[in-house]
Amino acid sequence: MFPINKPPLFHIFISIIIGMALAFGFDALFLDLTHRPFVDQALLVFFSSAAFGYLVFFYLETRSEIWQSFQIKKINIDRTSVSSFIREHVAGILLALLFFGIYTYIGLKLNSPTIDTTDNYLDADNSSWMLRIADSAGSRLEMRGPHPFAYFIFRPLGWVLNLFTRNPALSAILLNTFMGGVCVFLAWTFIKNETQNRVYAFLIASLLGLSTAHIFFGSVIETYIFSAAALIGFFLILQARRDSLNGLVLTSLITFGITLTNFVQTFVGFVISRPRIKDIIRFAGLTLSFGVLLSLIHSVWYPTSKLFFLPSDAQAEGEFAFSLFQEPPWRAVGRVLLLVRTILLYTVIAPRPYVFGEEVGGTFPRFNFFKIAPETFSYSSYSGLGNALVLFWAVLLLASGLFFFWNLVRTRKAGLTLSFALCVLFNFLLHINYGYEPFLYSPDWAYALIFFVALTLAPLAKNRIFQAGLFVFLILLAYNQWTFFKFIFDVVDPFL
Repeated sequence: MFPINKPPLFHIFISIIIGMALAFGFDALFLDLTHRPFVDQALLVFFSSAAFGYLVFFYLETRSEIWQSFQIKKINIDRTSVSSFIREHVAGILLALLFFGIYTYIGLKLNSPTIDTTDNYLDADNSSWMLRIADSAGSRLEMRGPHPFAYFIFRPLGWVLNLFTRNPALSAILLNTFMGGVCVFLAWTFIKNETQNRVYAFLIASLLGLSTAHIFFGSVIETYIFSAAALIGFFLILQARRDSLNGLVLTSLITFGITLTNFVQTFVGFVISRPRIKDIIRFAGLTLSFGVLLSLIHSVWYPTSKLFFLPSDAQAEGEFAFSLFQEPPWRAVGRVLLLVRTILLYTVIAPRPYVFGEEVGGTFPRFNFFKIAPETFSYSSYSGLGNALVLFWAVLLLASGLFFFWNLVRTRKAGLTLSFALCVLFNFLLHINYGYEPFLYSPDWAYALIFFVALTLAPLAKNRIFQAGLFVFLILLAYNQWTFFKFIFDVVDPFL
């Protein structure tokens, strides 16, 4: 162990030398360093040197701790422990299986292996991800920089499922829908642990499972339901308040590998929960160093993948990024209002989507939650039952905000609740200038929004009237979501 204010200079010097040697050797041998543009060369050497160097430094400083953490520990898994776990979590398991079935039903109807529906379902790249996850030729598709080592995460899982299904498209669908069920189970476990109330955990996990973000992307193939599972898993481990960093670094690394920017959410959660500088440096250093190295290996293993830190590889992201300050006022205001509506409303309650056809250059229907015409920014709206649900949800959001600020003033402690609020804020700021259809990214913040509401309203968790009201809301929400999907089914059925 070492004091942060007095770093061992010899270890730093050795780490820099070894890190640069490993970086130059790896980059020259595997990444064609000398034939790249100068800026790419400099950045490649810098990032790889920093990653190798930090890991060498970490090993030199903590090798005794590392050795102890890798000591073989006896783990007893017997019938008694398994049955005890099942009894303890049976409600969450059954709820997750229910949503897995619902998601699979929807997923089999919307994810066609014979029709390219990329960008048609609220901008989801479901057809291309269906190939990337499980098809033998999927790794030939380009993997953009925001997904640093996604093939390493998805393709082994797809390969295992292919052994049973013998159908890559079905494997991809089942993996996606299963992960949607996992999100529900993890949410039930998290809320149960936090409130010690199984009924409340059941209601909140059902709310997450029925939310538009999860019921849609738990069914339509994309990366975001996997990101949501990793993020919830991270906070579940953080909730246990154990000193070990292993599980936190691993889940944060998975989150980083699926979608680069989601590392910020795990970092925020870690800093709020463990505001110790030494731990923060270790957590961030290990996650980013392993993330960079896995990205480098990923780009060697799968040559079609891009490195997120190279300008030449990041040029494609310009298609999805824009500056709000360079837009006309009506369009800038429209984007902000769309993002607010998406985060606070569409994420949970499905509105009536717009349907586009030949006007966007396609024959298969395309669905979006907004429409842009000259000088006009239009948003998907609600009617009838949808308006009643929005009113109830707005009351919940308002109440949670009041509870949050009252608790903050009274105790001067916020903990994970503040983390979730900051995660929602981060996503708002990120997508002000990035992404065409904001709803595409909704699983990245849906868990944080719903957990924020759940934790701030936890004092009401045992109130029977509150539980009954929430249950009625869920029943009506389920009906609203079904009408949303029925509308989509009716529109696309003639084409499928």
